Amino acid sequence: MIVYSLNCSKGHSFDEWFTSSGDYDEQIKTKSLACPTCGDKKVAKGLMAPNVAKSTAAPACGAPTCASTGCPMSGLK
Repeated sequence: MIVYSLNCSKGHSFDEWFTSSGDYDEQIKTKSLACPTCGDKKVAKGLMAPNVAKSTAAPACGAPTCASTGCPMSGLK
């Protein structure tokens, strides 16, 4: 499943779930996707922030304190 932030041509924004990006493409192609507010079928993807997970990997230098106090190698805290 994938969620897209969508906008209609009248300026309404909404989120919609799809089984895949191909499912979204098919619904746009067949005009079966409509704005839930006004019913407009001119719908396009809006800007979306990527979902980035925090890394739990150890730093390359091996210093154990980087995550909690800053990198001792760079002098930054």
